Amino acid sequence: MVRLFSRLKAIDFFKKIPSDLTEATLTGAWLSIVAAVLMILLFVAELSAFLSTTTSSQLVVDRSPQNELLKLNFNISFPALSCEFATVDVSDSLGTKRMNLTKTVRKVPITLDMERQHQGAAVEDTAHKVGPKYDAEGHFDEEPDIDITVPLSHENFEATLARYPIAVINFYAPWCHWCQRLEPTWEAATKEVHDKYPEWDGRVRFAKVDCTAEVDLCRQHFIQGFPSIRVFRKGHDDIYIGGMHEHEAYMGDRTKDALVAFADSLVPSAGQPHRKLAGLSAAPKTPGCNLAGFVMVKKVPGTVHFVARSEGHSFDHTWMNMTHMIHSFHVGTRPSPRKYQQLKRLHPAGLTADWADKLHDQLFVSEHTQSTHEHYLQVVLTTIEPRHSRHTGNYDAYEYTAHSHSYQSDSIPSARFTYDLSPIQILVHETSKPWYQFLTTSCAIIGGVFTVAGILDALLYQSFKVVKKLNLGKQG
Repeated sequence: MVRLFSRLKAIDFFKKIPSDLTEATLTGAWLSIVAAVLMILLFVAELSAFLSTTTSSQLVVDRSPQNELLKLNFNISFPALSCEFATVDVSDSLGTKRMNLTKTVRKVPITLDMERQHQGAAVEDTAHKVGPKYDAEGHFDEEPDIDITVPLSHENFEATLARYPIAVINFYAPWCHWCQRLEPTWEAATKEVHDKYPEWDGRVRFAKVDCTAEVDLCRQHFIQGFPSIRVFRKGHDDIYIGGMHEHEAYMGDRTKDALVAFADSLVPSAGQPHRKLAGLSAAPKTPGCNLAGFVMVKKVPGTVHFVARSEGHSFDHTWMNMTHMIHSFHVGTRPSPRKYQQLKRLHPAGLTADWADKLHDQLFVSEHTQSTHEHYLQVVLTTIEPRHSRHTGNYDAYEYTAHSHSYQSDSIPSARFTYDLSPIQILVHETSKPWYQFLTTSCAIIGGVFTVAGILDALLYQSFKVVKKLNLGKQG
């Protein structure tokens, strides 16, 4: 056993030199101190790097699940587009078209200064409605000769309304196709209503206003689509219920029977301006509308279209002003505070103030009539994969570039948001150094510094010896 241990000494890598054969120098002491300090500093730096994480970025073809939908969020104010006709449409390059989306869109009336109404609630769109029915063309061949059907003007409008407890006014334009369809029916219904409720009764009256001749009068009552049928009570087109003013508009069928039945239903509420008639829609009491909500779209090029639309109404393009303020327009889901900090830390180029919403609080003014505004968005997906993804989860961050312009169009003015998604996805991985790499580097630091310090010490020692010999030789 003793012999075995003696043989093991032969493979000792660290053979010892007797202490009486070594020589300590002041230079070596200073080098040892410097080497020790340098080892400590490099070790601390390496430990800090080991404890911290690094990121690596890759460009890959978009790995999103097939048929995954994308969420487009918006909050936009149109100071000159009435909530009565403001709609949101979506179309894409696959041929999908969805008109007048309502389930996820909320409308709030606003003033020209884009201030929300203090009175009244937001307009909640209902499901898509079928357009109003009309009497067959040519059903009324003879137009009745009734003085009351002579269009009202700004000179006698207020006096006529003040004269009757209830007045039903048809705001029309002679060029409008739907107005032309309604005209004979309106005349016939007017005659029957006035025969049924003569002047001595006077509880309800029908009248009409030509909006091409009385432009200011129609705009004063926020008429944007033709024909628009409004109900006026005691000279006012609103009723006061529960501390709120509510305007009334008739959106039902436009047949003679339907109009006469509507007049009959109004008569019991004559002289009762606080009584709301079931079936009447809320008419606009401000010229503008704020649209907020979201739409789900396929991940292919498409367009979100804000425009005035209604079945059974026509629009004068020169009256449409699509000036709008984009309060926000962002893609995908907003990150939680925790994920935002994660994204801010791991994003390859960091986050700017407008990283997710390049159109935030931007105003686009229609300087000419029939101006359409086009916003072209190029969307890029960045997926953040944290080191501890089991606890925090991955996060998809959508960013986009925006280019906007306006142009005059022959079609009805609108605001269009055309989006195009990049097929390239940016993957950002959070990684940390393995423990064996930390040990390897630590050993390299200690060994490397020790070796370099030994070489320097040897060079300095030999240099001093040579200089000393030279000096002794000169003295001898």
